[in-house]
Amino acid sequence: MPTERRAFLKMLSALGLSGLAGAARSAYPTLETPSAAADWCGSDHHPQPLFIPRDRGFLGRLRPDGEVVTLRAAPVRAGDDAAKAGFTLGYVARHRGRDYVNPTLVLQPAQRVRLELASTLDEPTIVHWHGLAVDARNDGSGMSLVARGGRYAYDFEVRNRSALYWYHPHPHGLTGGQAYRGLFGLIEIADDDERALRSALALVPGESEIPLILQDRRGAPYAAGESEQMHGFLGDTVLINGTACPYLDVATRIYRFRILNASNARTYRLGLRSVEGKPVPFTLIGSDGGLLASGQRCDEAFIAAAERIDVLVDMRDATLGDRLFLETRAFDPMHLEMAPNTAAAAAAHAEHAGHGSAFAEGAPRALLELRVRERLVYDRKIPPRLSTMQSVDVSKAEERPLRLGFAKGRWRINDKVFAMGETPIEVKRGTVETWLIRNYFNSMPHAMHLHGFRFQVLERQTSPDQVAALKVDARGRLATDLGWKDTALIWPGESVRIAIDFTLPFPGEQTYVFHCHNMEHEDGGMMLGVRVI
Repeated sequence: MPTERRAFLKMLSALGLSGLAGAARSAYPTLETPSAAADWCGSDHHPQPLFIPRDRGFLGRLRPDGEVVTLRAAPVRAGDDAAKAGFTLGYVARHRGRDYVNPTLVLQPAQRVRLELASTLDEPTIVHWHGLAVDARNDGSGMSLVARGGRYAYDFEVRNRSALYWYHPHPHGLTGGQAYRGLFGLIEIADDDERALRSALALVPGESEIPLILQDRRGAPYAAGESEQMHGFLGDTVLINGTACPYLDVATRIYRFRILNASNARTYRLGLRSVEGKPVPFTLIGSDGGLLASGQRCDEAFIAAAERIDVLVDMRDATLGDRLFLETRAFDPMHLEMAPNTAAAAAAHAEHAGHGSAFAEGAPRALLELRVRERLVYDRKIPPRLSTMQSVDVSKAEERPLRLGFAKGRWRINDKVFAMGETPIEVKRGTVETWLIRNYFNSMPHAMHLHGFRFQVLERQTSPDQVAALKVDARGRLATDLGWKDTALIWPGESVRIAIDFTLPFPGEQTYVFHCHNMEHEDGGMMLGVRVI
């Protein structure tokens, strides 16, 4: 148990709340606690086939090919796959005679992209292209908004490497609710490295290469009360591609799963386990910004809100009838690191560890069942080299300190909260900076996202035990830190140093934002403007 966690429990005991201290311990099972595969669906659900995006409909793969595509933010129709999943809003599109809801945009490097947002919502909105290197006007950070009946035209060139990116609303103060109600979609960019991998492993999108979009849901409508504003909105069940309790029939071959955590706030500790309870390793091949230099064998990985991981699962040794579960394993979410001021507050904090959800963050749960139904002759091997990773040259970099904490009822960065038009972070174009992001011990985890630029994680320091146990090098980095990133999870008491190259081709000053991607924290002002001059 981390030192800071013990200190909190000791404080509860000192207040005469030893029973609550025990409750706080038992609220989060030990790291070794296996999830119960037999109970993975719960008593109120029945297994159903995993929804897999096709060439139309919900999450359908859409290739703009230089044409203007209109995304209409609107209520979804009853009976649509999006509506069946419980979503009430979607980005509705029609392209070349096909109808889409939240289309997966399939793009190529150097391609010109022309998109138009048309809104029928009763509140202002805008679309942010998460992870894309675009100018401020096209970034959709919330500086410009679209009212009901309004339109906003995007026109940009794809400057990113192959990876899975995504898009979602970004109107300040309204992001969490709009995304939760169903406004989100994938962006898939493919380059030569991507095509080589697919060829080497005979991967086919929609068949052996499958996106998995994780989002936790509640039965009640979205409402961010005081607890959610503090901790983030947590759901009672987890949908994958809009499917509750999903299963997937697989064959004895290598599968690729491209995983996005589209939850408002929940972090997952993902791993694989056989129905008998034996952990099964996977190969991590990519993160937010695309393929790693080479695959990394992993037993598990944390994935925070907005992060993506790209994994290969080798089913060649399985036999017909075998079952495998993708699960989130037990961990300490470290939401209780902030010492309450009163015994009553401490009692309420311990009692409501789930923060309004019956499924507390850090509790174990099976998420997806893989059922082996077909035996194939498959002799492909994972290439030893996946891509060329160039390191950011930090020899002349200046370091910028950033502190994450809570004061006066608000989550803050460097003791500041967001104010429209203000840019506390100013950098010179063409320079390289290292940012040392420190999270206070009496805090909670924060998934920090930078618009407009990718970065590399240089090191992690003073990580909690459950995080440090997964480090893969002497600098404390995790396997998920080894590639290009746009979002990094910073745990309480942890310091993470990242390197950013602020070279950009766009003329004039450009303004972006840096924020926590816990959407309720973001909406509450845990965000700062970043001006590149």
